Amino acid sequence: MGQNIERGGHSFAVHEGLAAPFLFDNVSTDVIAPALTNLTDGLDAPRGGLGSSRGATAFANIRYNADGSPRRDFVFNQEAYRTASILVVGKNYATGSSRVTGVTRPLAAWGVRVYIGESFGPIFLTNAVQYGVLTVELPRETLNEIVEWVESHHGVRMKVDLERQLIEMPGRDPIPFETDPRLRNKLLNGLHDLEEIQPHLPAAQAVRERDQQERPWIYQPGDGRR
Repeated sequence: MGQNIERGGHSFAVHEGLAAPFLFDNVSTDVIAPALTNLTDGLDAPRGGLGSSRGATAFANIRYNADGSPRRDFVFNQEAYRTASILVVGKNYATGSSRVTGVTRPLAAWGVRVYIGESFGPIFLTNAVQYGVLTVELPRETLNEIVEWVESHHGVRMKVDLERQLIEMPGRDPIPFETDPRLRNKLLNGLHDLEEIQPHLPAAQAVRERDQQERPWIYQPGDGRR
């Protein structure tokens, strides 16, 4: 399930996969990617999806026992959710420092493509787009309905369609969502930051050239005092 994923240039249009419920509020980047995970070398982690390579260290301090064995009550250790590629989270998910190498990139590399939650940390929102990961914000009532569906439909895949901005689950009406137009465009077209600004470079260069004619002293070497 793992894939070689680097920052920038990953498009997203439609994703279909299993979802895992993780409906907790205020899950910070310290929880998602602990700075100190002494368990890492001895993890008895399941292979595949969230249980592989770097994905195995996600949530390590609450996911494993002191001896490195998986906690049976932790959602990602349960057979039904080990290969989940859609996470249903709560409010203020991934707030705190960036930690892109521990929070966004590893989980994206091992298949997590969609986060559905009430709200997200602003830095996480930006980082997620760079790795082709979609974040969907929905009210808590709707999240509760999704979790109820997920828990009663083990092994049934849901579809998240960014083009139509719909979440589709067998047996119920589609759930519409809205995405920031700029982020949506970046995901649909697989644009990284530089590619996003490239269409505007000629206009920026024209402004610079005009300013250089009007204020040539600004562009001359020296201390700027004339």
